[in-house]
Amino acid sequence: MKEIIAMHGWAGDSHQWSNWEKIFKSCDWEWKTSERGYKDINPHSPKWNHNSKQVELKRVAICHSLGSHLIDKEVLYSATHVVLINSFSRFIPSGKENRSIKLALNRMMNAINTPNESDMLRKFHIKAYKPNHINVQSSESNLLHISNSGRLRLKNDLKLLMDSVSLPIGLNNSAKVLVVNSEQDYILANQTKEKLAEDLINHLEAVPKTINLQDEGHSIKKIKNIKKVKHWLEFDHAKNMV
Repeated sequence: MKEIIAMHGWAGDSHQWSNWEKIFKSCDWEWKTSERGYKDINPHSPKWNHNSKQVELKRVAICHSLGSHLIDKEVLYSATHVVLINSFSRFIPSGKENRSIKLALNRMMNAINTPNESDMLRKFHIKAYKPNHINVQSSESNLLHISNSGRLRLKNDLKLLMDSVSLPIGLNNSAKVLVVNSEQDYILANQTKEKLAEDLINHLEAVPKTINLQDEGHSIKKIKNIKKVKHWLEFDHAKNMV
């Protein structure tokens, strides 16, 4: 049995996984998406379908960015494989980049529930997709339409991001972990990526694998890169692609 639960990151929603879902479902994976509910979409935290005692069971948690800290902790703990896409343990680095990142995050926090909110979110999504293009006026960007209840979650989750200092609670040290890093990520600092790699090595029984993508930003969209993740999950012994 092969099943996946995917969790989006801050200011995202479950629709961002549409291409991922099509690709994996076409290869007989069971796919579910978690939903934080920033927009007028009900929050949803799916559970695994299959008993952990089943033979040949592969339960995969795919988390984008803050999604590793937002996903249900029991789901994360029970995952046999975890894919961390431009994720982090400590978001704000302790080095020289610390001050500018803190200031930027505080500006974002202060913009929530003000006339500047939509502009802030629009700029965030453009930066997250850079160097790739996103049409923020398209239906793909209905992410900007935050609900009143979602607005509170948006603020609380941004604080969670700002306060993050360690690996997500629930990450099982026996899980096989794939780290997907975009080399043109304009959201995560290099020191943040290095800290995650260090924390994972200290926590996990098996050394995590890493894929570095040269042509993506913080948000992964390209079909060929989604297929790289699928390839690792189906053939995680194939060292030639990491």
